[in-house]
Amino acid sequence: MPDSTPAENASATSLTKIKPKALRWSREPLTRVQVVTIWAFVAFLLLITHSETAWFWFKIASAAAVVFFLWPFIQGPYLLYTRHMFPLHQEFRVVPGRADPSPQGFRISHLENLGFTFAGQLVQDPGKRNVALHLEIYIHPQNQDSVQVAEIVSGLAKHHRIIFKSRFENGSAFETSNGYIPSPFEPDPNYQVFRFPEVHSTGGLYRLHRKRKERFLSSRRPILADSEGELAAFVECAEIAHQRHAQSGHYKLSPSGEHYVYTWEGAIRHAWLLAWPIKSFRTIRISSRAHKLARELGFRINPKLGQLEEIASARVEEN
Repeated sequence: MPDSTPAENASATSLTKIKPKALRWSREPLTRVQVVTIWAFVAFLLLITHSETAWFWFKIASAAAVVFFLWPFIQGPYLLYTRHMFPLHQEFRVVPGRADPSPQGFRISHLENLGFTFAGQLVQDPGKRNVALHLEIYIHPQNQDSVQVAEIVSGLAKHHRIIFKSRFENGSAFETSNGYIPSPFEPDPNYQVFRFPEVHSTGGLYRLHRKRKERFLSSRRPILADSEGELAAFVECAEIAHQRHAQSGHYKLSPSGEHYVYTWEGAIRHAWLLAWPIKSFRTIRISSRAHKLARELGFRINPKLGQLEEIASARVEEN
């Protein structure tokens, strides 16, 4: 089990250790709009005047725009390679009792109405990465499912996630979440991840999870431990995934041996996949896949309301 922490040293203490950062001006969406607007204006002048002066400024604007949009693909890998690190292990603290207030308090009553009971809290301190994680884990003994109510805090933003999870006797597992950020790592065939970023309803997301779980029950037997056992299982699973990522070829051991650092291959891959517009395209792809999978399970996602609508008189496709 992870280390236990007195109740007075609650998760909020770790979150206050985050150093705030500002988004670089070149990564601001408004800055991109301004660059495109300036280029379009100069192009329009060239189109209507056909003058040498307009042609000169069009070449300048085009060169500046190309440099602006390509620079993150050069700067990003360099910054990751020279400044970022990856810890040797995943380290969590157990926080007794519930968080007060809970990061996503509005979801707790929904989960309790669905039959989930509180199992415990886990906190991951920011360390050198300047990212903190606070988890509340709930279990459903009857359905043999668990759920993680997560708050992820970095220097730039705060993200909230809800992740339903089912484990099986053969060591495999799958999760259903409202996450929308694509992972730069290759997927694990023994741990499938299904994301529905436009489903805001707690009950709706769990319905999708249960429907998806039905596809596995013919060949797999679900398992669920008690509260303490599920906390330990989460930490064990997180460490397995962490070591899998560390051995993916994206990292190498630092000269000091205290942490991992990026290889050039890993730095380029991570920076490029998380750079605009590649990240935006991958996010759109996640949303498209979510709608397709929901239809296969017999539902339609209403993106405006964030709710599920059951498809009446429709043939549910088999995977």
